[in-house]
Amino acid sequence: MDELKYYSSNFSFKSILSSFSYWPRLFKLLWEINKFYFILIIGCSLLQGLIPAFVIIATQEFINSIVSSQNSGAFSDVFFSFGLLAGATILNELVSVLRGYVERLYESLIGYRLNETIMSKSNDLPLESFENADVQDKLKRAQSEASYRPYQIFSQILSLISQAVTLFSVAAILIIWKWWVACLLIVFPLVSFISFLKLGQEEFDIHFRRAPKTRESWYLSFLLTKDNSFKEVKLFKLGSYLIDQYKRIFSGFFEEDKEIAKKRSFLSIRFQFLNELISAIIIFMIAFAAFNQEIMIGNLVGMIQAVTMTQGNSQGVVQGVLSLCQNSLYMKQLFAFLDLEVVKEEDDTNAEELGEIRSLEFRNVSFVYPNTPNLALKHVTFSLKKGETVAVVGKNGSGKSTMVKVLTQLYSSYEGEVLINNQDVRSYSKSAIRQRIGAVFQDFVHYEMSARNNIGFGNLQKIKDDESILNAAERSGVLPLINKLNKGIDSQLGRWFEDGQQLSGGQWQRIAIARAFMREADVYILDEPSSFLDPEAEADIFSRFQDLVKDKIGLFISHRFSSVKFADKIIVFDNGEIIEMGSHEELISLNGLYKDLYDTQVNALVRDEVQLQGV
Repeated sequence: MDELKYYSSNFSFKSILSSFSYWPRLFKLLWEINKFYFILIIGCSLLQGLIPAFVIIATQEFINSIVSSQNSGAFSDVFFSFGLLAGATILNELVSVLRGYVERLYESLIGYRLNETIMSKSNDLPLESFENADVQDKLKRAQSEASYRPYQIFSQILSLISQAVTLFSVAAILIIWKWWVACLLIVFPLVSFISFLKLGQEEFDIHFRRAPKTRESWYLSFLLTKDNSFKEVKLFKLGSYLIDQYKRIFSGFFEEDKEIAKKRSFLSIRFQFLNELISAIIIFMIAFAAFNQEIMIGNLVGMIQAVTMTQGNSQGVVQGVLSLCQNSLYMKQLFAFLDLEVVKEEDDTNAEELGEIRSLEFRNVSFVYPNTPNLALKHVTFSLKKGETVAVVGKNGSGKSTMVKVLTQLYSSYEGEVLINNQDVRSYSKSAIRQRIGAVFQDFVHYEMSARNNIGFGNLQKIKDDESILNAAERSGVLPLINKLNKGIDSQLGRWFEDGQQLSGGQWQRIAIARAFMREADVYILDEPSSFLDPEAEADIFSRFQDLVKDKIGLFISHRFSSVKFADKIIVFDNGEIIEMGSHEELISLNGLYKDLYDTQVNALVRDEVQLQGV
């Protein structure tokens, strides 16, 4: 948890003050988003802070002028003081409306820009970091706060400034009468500060610890509300169980929130009672002074307003500081994610130019996933060359897919060497390498977008090129399906959005393969390309794949040996190691793991055929 270590419930000014160190970064961020809105809102806040004192003085003068006019018979002073009062009131309303209008626009813009920043940061993370649970927790915390918390802090700072300006300008009216009255109204709310600050930190601790459970509750909701899991939820009657799990998490949250609310209510009642008692005593003193004709009636009204405003704004300043303390702790979470170290993927200025990939080689490559003790790849060595089709087989979890992620440089913290054309891959930019590799991963994405996007994402430069997209679709065998869709390649796929058309697992897989074929690559990789395909479709895909990679490098991972045995070379993985390598005939003659896996699958097919014949 590094810089976001668990905050104990013990009161600590140090942790609060350290959280304020993010204010300059926050203001710089907000300034860069929109300078005009930034300046306008600050100006409105300062003006709103000064107007209340002016209103009190105008009210005071208005009432006093009425009393004076009764004695002198001159009513002109009343018109003047009334004009000042009306002008101040109207100005306050206009400034309030203007600030509200600008704030709504600015808040929306800030939420959008910060979410964009988080998305960009997430995109920059290497895969091994993104898959880390701690990084996911930080991402979740940042996402949950980004849409509102930064502007909330900015708004609270401005409100604090506005209230402070009002407080001291209004308190000056009371200071002229009795200085200690103003001091008492200002200082007493500070007594509650420490108690509420400690409670706010305790509340932050609770929300900080919730991040893993919050992600779990989101996932439970996702399972019940998205179509890719809905069928199994219905079939296995998981709905009630998942809802109960969700309720269990929420109940725990609710009990914690209820306890905090109780403590907050108790503190509020206690301090509010004492505060109101002090105000009542001071107002009585002002009334008594007016009764003794020490002050005029207008001054009586103005000073009562001043007491009320001083009391309200002193409490507002204290509450504002408390909220800022708590919100600043939350801001630390946003910057904790944005400050995650990202190893720059490439430096094109020093990268060598990558031409055609003619060969790929692993030399003694090992890889371990973060926070895990065992190697996922152990001293892996093999080579691939142009015009060669290579199959990779092995049990589940043997390292096949991990090898592909290292090969495509999605994982780069490996030991050993990965070579392209006998040159270390690190001498080339990763974008140049990936541009020459087309891959379909085992957990390929169903993009809830158009068929054009689903295929065109394989080569964004040609996403508007209908001919290229249709050619890729034809290569994967999905063109007949696309031709039947209501809008062809511009048809919406999936059920999440309007007019979407759901596809079968095999159809989605052909779409993913078309996406890989869209890339004019030197290396094509299919990770479990037949997982959703029937034997006939699998044979069709493999035939198309062989045609595509005749003068390229072809690598595919499969559990089905009907296609594997026709590969030029077969690599057998077990427990992260390559234990066998050769042609189908060579591996069968070894009587090793490959033969065991092959015989198991063949025997299963024979049993199925015998059972069918017996029916």
